[in-house]
Amino acid sequence: MFCRAITAALTAGLASLAVSAAGTAQPPKSLSESVTRHVRIDAPRLALTGLQLIDGSGAPARRDQTILIENGRIRAVGDSGDVTVPEGFEVVSLDGRTAMPGIVGLHNHLHHPGVPVSHFAAPHLYLAGGVTTLFSAGSAAPMAELNMAEAVVRGLGPGPDMRIAAPYVTGPEGNWVMPRPASPQAARDFVDYWASAGVSGFKLYRHVTPPIAAAIIDQAHTHGLTVTGHLCSLTFHEAAEMGIDRIEHGLISMSDLVENKPEGECVSTLSSLTEADIDGPAVGAVIDTLIAHDVTLTSTLAIIESHFAHRPQGESRALDMLSPVERAAYDARQTALAERRDTTRFTPALFSSILAFERRFAEAGGRLVAGPDNGRHIVAGYGDQRNLELLVEAGFSVPETVQIMTHNGAVELGLGEDRGLVQAGYRADILILNGDLAADPAAIRSLEYVFRDGLAYDPASLAETVRGEVGLR
Repeated sequence: MFCRAITAALTAGLASLAVSAAGTAQPPKSLSESVTRHVRIDAPRLALTGLQLIDGSGAPARRDQTILIENGRIRAVGDSGDVTVPEGFEVVSLDGRTAMPGIVGLHNHLHHPGVPVSHFAAPHLYLAGGVTTLFSAGSAAPMAELNMAEAVVRGLGPGPDMRIAAPYVTGPEGNWVMPRPASPQAARDFVDYWASAGVSGFKLYRHVTPPIAAAIIDQAHTHGLTVTGHLCSLTFHEAAEMGIDRIEHGLISMSDLVENKPEGECVSTLSSLTEADIDGPAVGAVIDTLIAHDVTLTSTLAIIESHFAHRPQGESRALDMLSPVERAAYDARQTALAERRDTTRFTPALFSSILAFERRFAEAGGRLVAGPDNGRHIVAGYGDQRNLELLVEAGFSVPETVQIMTHNGAVELGLGEDRGLVQAGYRADILILNGDLAADPAAIRSLEYVFRDGLAYDPASLAETVRGEVGLR
């Protein structure tokens, strides 16, 4: 979509401003104790040696690599025998570890159901899970989120580089706490206001009407901002024709296959998806339309999996982060899932179709990005890690999956020249995993260091700080 080209041009043209506003250069000179308590390595010049590297480009893993970091950026990367460590660099030997870029999450909320802004738990857990840049993909309290993002830039608290979305936009039948512009002009005024407030994009929600959706998309593009959607009232084809930049959740939100679907109305898609031939021409036509209009898809497999009783549910790490009320809600959901197991339409076959759809889209040339859509027992950071495992299950190789979750996301945000790759010149956002990720995707759960802007954070320390806090603050 042309909007991404505008965003990239703005990013390049306003480089000095971006450095100040988004923390893309050196870390702040003064960090609060709430940040420094989690920092394990803070040196202006570092040499990380002996690593396996999956660099985010989709290329195969490379063994015995050395990464030089200087003042928050990557100075050099290469075979350890070819990279000379300059005098004055602190050497950190990391034999047996894997390095990959920091995760760039595209559906990474900063709220939790019942908590309009998760100002404490979310930024800590995203960073603990390896997310170094994110887009919030719909905000319940956007001004609070904008202030939270600024606080991280100023060094007042730990967290990723957070790109904030405007409030969700829905229609008359939609969620009553979301804006419902009454006319196309009101929709344009809404976009102008939130663009001036500093948001990075907009999100259409399930019941949005076609005239309002078209106005939001058109006006956002005049500001060089993108629009995504959790669709239902609009088919993928209709949204693509309007110029939407991105669509969330993949197959599960696609209403294109609903027979005689009323125009502009949100109806259940489950029956049509259960009967769909993912390899057939109808699905292929939808994919062709998306690719022809340069529409990106956001994979949110972690939250989708939570609807399927036959699939793994809450892992112990995530459950430990839930507040007592949220843990009780999880237990109640699991009981309800078990009771519906034999009658549910969320079947193993449907889950396989969801995976296959994302694989077919990417194989056809579509850009796939990822985010956990945290909620229920899918918590910030750990949900991103689960996405990696599920994308590998869908048939992507580990390097392909890393590319989806890092560089693809950076490109989508107009940041592809700055992050999402472990290459010379890029920001030093690097994850160090204790294990061989190429051989075992579960190694993503064994984070040892999270480098953001060249500072190495301790994931365990970040997570321990918010144990039992998800759903509270």
